[in-house]
Amino acid sequence: MNREQQLAEAFVGLADTLATDVDPVVLLDRLAHHCVEIIGADAVGIMMATLRGDLRTMAVTGDGERGELFRTQEEEGPSLDCYRGSRPVGVPDLAELSHTWPRWTALALRDGYRAAYALPLRVNRQTIGAVNLLLTTPGGLPSEDLRLAQALADVAALALIHWSPDPARPTDIHTRVQAAIAVNAAVEMATGMLAEYGNLNPAQARLALRAYASRTGGRPTDGAQALVSRAIAPEAFIAALD
Repeated sequence: MNREQQLAEAFVGLADTLATDVDPVVLLDRLAHHCVEIIGADAVGIMMATLRGDLRTMAVTGDGERGELFRTQEEEGPSLDCYRGSRPVGVPDLAELSHTWPRWTALALRDGYRAAYALPLRVNRQTIGAVNLLLTTPGGLPSEDLRLAQALADVAALALIHWSPDPARPTDIHTRVQAAIAVNAAVEMATGMLAEYGNLNPAQARLALRAYASRTGGRPTDGAQALVSRAIAPEAFIAALD
């Protein structure tokens, strides 16, 4: 299996929250192993924040499983800085940054790690934790691999938010499918209304829906349904194109 196939299966596996054998622990464990097998990290620790803002270790893989190295990041280290700053943290050579996290860096070097990254685990721009990637050689990871790791983390975080402890019934799935069809029908109707009102082609009409949603902070489907129900006049969508 090549890397493209691995990535495709990884994204599907992380997004499949309706499977009966999936729960938050399984999702985070999958994410950790994908970061090792596909991204190339030597060890991975995934942290999530409590309501108090404290980090807790949720999943680990590689050397020193559930050891002191990951627990220490609940007090200092790249994951804590990543979570608090809502931004990636990268250290290609830990030996050159020992003063920033003295206790954690000493433990990492002791365990044979020479580089570290922390990527935000986030949903809708809200950071809920961090993914810590450790490497046994200095130099770090290519930017492309870091972007892939961030994408995997984003999918996993979104899946966590949509996971339900109650298994989905066949009727639930059919209901969601029918809801999607109904929403699409509203979008198609709204597109036609805008095209006729503003003398637009279909692509321009859909662009008007997205532009209005961007301006108001809503969703295109909400705007479409409001237009179809006459709650919002078409002029508002046309004006959003300016």
